[in-house]
Amino acid sequence: MRVESVEVMVSHLPLRQGDWQDQIHRVSHIDLIVVDVRSDGGLVGTGISHTSGVGAAGIVGLLGELAPEVIGRPVQPGPLWDWSWKYLHDCGGGGVTTLALAALDLAYWDLAGKDAGLPVVDLLGRRQDRVALYGSGINLNMTIEQLVDQARQWRANGYRAIKIKVGKESLAEDVARVAAVRAAVPEVGLMVDANQGWTLPEAVRRIRSLEQFSLVWVEEPLLVDDPTAHAQLAERVRCPIALGENLYTIWQFKELMARGAIDYVQADIARVGGITPYLRVAELAAAYQLPMAPHFIMELSAEVAASVRNLYMVEDTVGGTLRELGAVTGEAGINDGWYPVGRSPGLGVEWDRALLAERSVGTLQASYG
Repeated sequence: MRVESVEVMVSHLPLRQGDWQDQIHRVSHIDLIVVDVRSDGGLVGTGISHTSGVGAAGIVGLLGELAPEVIGRPVQPGPLWDWSWKYLHDCGGGGVTTLALAALDLAYWDLAGKDAGLPVVDLLGRRQDRVALYGSGINLNMTIEQLVDQARQWRANGYRAIKIKVGKESLAEDVARVAAVRAAVPEVGLMVDANQGWTLPEAVRRIRSLEQFSLVWVEEPLLVDDPTAHAQLAERVRCPIALGENLYTIWQFKELMARGAIDYVQADIARVGGITPYLRVAELAAAYQLPMAPHFIMELSAEVAASVRNLYMVEDTVGGTLRELGAVTGEAGINDGWYPVGRSPGLGVEWDRALLAERSVGTLQASYG
């Protein structure tokens, strides 16, 4: 089976449940980069990448240069990924480069699954028929009452862990919000996410004040570009640290792991470059005895995570699943906080082609082959 053609489209998908807001950013939409790879036998595999409103044109630009070079090559995800990464490496080892590679890599795996008549999770080696989810809120703008209501709803829906944002202007506000949620759902695992918003001294002070609430983790307390600061932070606090959604290469993960600066590995399947590198990061994490907790795009993350031997939970982001964005059809099938995987050949999702076409940004469409 060889690559016959590649088609690229970007769909601009507004967030249906309101804008996302952290200390710095306001996100009103997700750009979904959709890539269709057609084989010489007529099968089509579909992969995606994503941005939070910034960078789609750069990803499409790289795909425009890479796609003609993969025409005619065998659909072998691992070798194709390695060759393509080296081809684009002068543009950088990660970031826009890996975001572009992800859309192709996911399409190759989807194509391989359809060709074999198997779900991708079975190609990878199924370990679970369902994966546990944790509720993840973009909720820094909520009142304490709204935050508590959200937490109680997650618990009522069977979620065994939840995550809330921290990073209010004052430490007292953060403590009050976390205390209220902990009191409302004492039996549920509780994580907090600072979205890279603190300096090292501030992170030490705030985390020490939050440790009384027995947190599963504090996520992205510092700018992720500074592994030295994270290693220093890990020496000064007891609470586990979660990182990974804004890391792009296995070498970034390796440095943090080697320094003992990361406790939960939150690799994003698009940002690391697709399934092929995600599995490599997962194996590296397993060697360090660290659990995987994949970031974002629940439906695709779950299909891969069910093959990973060191899985903790999969993130279910309010407003950020493919179904909530309108990109796919059908019911999620979530039951009591669990998501079922491997229900059909390939990546197991049915794309809403009509909506994706309606939301497409015409100037960013291209085809090759």
